Formats: sequence, C-alpha cells, structure tokens
Amino acid sequence: MLRTPTLCFLLVLSSSVAAGHHEAAENEAPGALDPDAMMEAAAAAMTPGAEHAHLADSVGAYNAAMKFWMAPGEPALTSSMSVQREMDLGGRVLTERWRGMAFGQPFEGVGRTGYDNVNKRYWSTWTDTFSTGVLVMYGTVSADGQTLEFTGTGTNPATGESYKTRSVGSLPGAAVETMTMYEDHGEGEYKSMSVTLTPKAAP
Repeated sequence: MLRTPTLCFLLVLSSSVAAGHHEAAENEAPGALDPDAMMEAAAAAMTPGAEHAHLADSVGAYNAAMKFWMAPGEPALTSSMSVQREMDLGGRVLTERWRGMAFGQPFEGVGRTGYDNVNKRYWSTWTDTFSTGVLVMYGTVSADGQTLEFTGTGTNPATGESYKTRSVGSLPGAAVETMTMYEDHGEGEYKSMSVTLTPKAAP
C-alpha cells in the first residue's frame, strides 16, 4: 500500500496533468504553457546538471578538524570528526554524515546539499544530536567562482530567539575544503565555527 505522502503526490501530479490537457483543449489564455512545454519544464527542473556534478566531486571519506567560538573574544574549542559523503536521489542530493566528539559528548550530524534548477540556487539542511530542529540555508557561488556562500536563520536554544547565520566555504571537490560560519545575534556578526576537511587516505 502507498504511504499517504506518496499517494498525495501522485494525486496532485495526475490532477495537474489532467488539468493541463483540459485547459489546453478549452483554449486557455494566451501565454499559458501547453502540456508539452509543461513536461519540458518539469524535465529540466528534475534533471541533475553541472552543479550536481560538482557536488558529486566531493563524495568520499574525510577527516574534519573543527574550531568553535561560543561568543566573540572567547577562546576556541576544538574537535575532530569523521565525515562520509555520498550522492542520493539519483545524483541530485549530497548527503554527509558526521561522527565524533564535541564538547565532551558523542556527536552525530547529517547534512544534505542540493541545487535547485528552478530557483538557481544551492540549498542545505543540517540536523544533529545536539538539537531537535533543522537549519535551512540557501547559497550561491561567489562572483569569482572560488567560494560557496550560504545564508540562513538559526534559533538560540537558550532564548528561543532567531539569529542570522552565514557560511563561506570552498567549492565541493577541493583538495582541502574549508568552511567558516558566522552568527549575528543582533550585535554584529562574529565567527562561530571553522572547519577543515581533508580526504582520508585510501586503505
């Protein structure tokens, strides 16, 4: 039996296709897409492209060296983790699993990164064992083509207030990847984390 989300998706899809044919048959307004154009647009939206190929360049196993700053001016806390990356959904999404110790406790995190062909931007989600929420960020490549910058909104677990977050990192597939994250809690942006990813040597 189909699960409810799958069933709903199929119902919406079939309704949309049927409506498209019906409207075309009744001479819909000028400028509206005909069924063939709609199918062509849908195919373009779902087909992995060069951006997805770039994400695939970073598939593999990595060692991560991390630094954390809990507030501006405080000394950095350090951690090291193991990272495994793979492509999911037919090459559309990069999934990475992080495992290690952080702040003296076992830590696991799952990140997912993709590229939206329709909105022309990267997207990223992050969940981990230190939270029950999800961080959603959207990003673009810098004008010089050297870095990938994401922006989003986080939630302070102590106060429940929102804050701005931004990350700047090297493009996927670099020999050594770096990423720096910044936070702004209303008093100006400060560096909250830095990560260096080095590929693990083949066994």
